[in-house]
Amino acid sequence: MKLSGKEMELKYSVNSIRALIRETGKTPMQIMQDGFDPSDFELGITLIWAGLLWTNRKVTPDIVGQWFDDEPEAYLPAVTEAVQTFLHAFQRSLGV
Repeated sequence: MKLSGKEMELKYSVNSIRALIRETGKTPMQIMQDGFDPSDFELGITLIWAGLLWTNRKVTPDIVGQWFDDEPEAYLPAVTEAVQTFLHAFQRSLGV
């Protein structure tokens, strides 16, 4: 994913998933069961944020949101990639 002038890779480690649970109050299974609406900016930004934590533990959802304020056209491709990467990571972790 290209954002803020840099190529960024999303990864969902166990700690990233834990951070996502803390931030959203939902387990990955609940997120998947609820479905994903790209217009839910809170969840979309939070999902992208969690996927970036492996590179920078100091990044916040507000910082990620600011990046998309600066480049709004990057949001839909980024959130689409985040959802796909998250689903693959969760399935791999649980063998689903």
